[in-house]
Amino acid sequence: MANYQTRPRRQILQYLKAHPEKGFTAEELAFALQQQYEKDAPGKSTVYRLLGQMVREEALQRFEESGSKSARFRLPGQTCHEHLHLKCLDCGRLLHMEEETSEQLLKEIFKTNGFAVDEYRTVLVGRCDACAGKEEA
Repeated sequence: MANYQTRPRRQILQYLKAHPEKGFTAEELAFALQQQYEKDAPGKSTVYRLLGQMVREEALQRFEESGSKSARFRLPGQTCHEHLHLKCLDCGRLLHMEEETSEQLLKEIFKTNGFAVDEYRTVLVGRCDACAGKEEA
């Protein structure tokens, strides 16, 4: 089946390209598109349908974060396997832990617990500097 570059499809891709540090649920993405495109935004059902289609076509990645059952979507290649990731509970940013720190932590976990952590599927959750600073103020 041909994947036509419809306006809603382009809007989804443009939005995700503009926000590479974050994965979005279908609900979050539909809301964000509504805010950005107003009356020209795709409807929620169109967003859900297109996300499923784009995942099947491998134009998007679908993933679930630790402790969440909500699927999130992002463009392919926006994840990496060389280090752990840090997810901010407030703003939703996905941060990359420094590789050396990540490697030391993973080695220590294995040494202490005899457990090899799957870097690709593990996300540590907390608050980024910006959000933690807001809380202190």
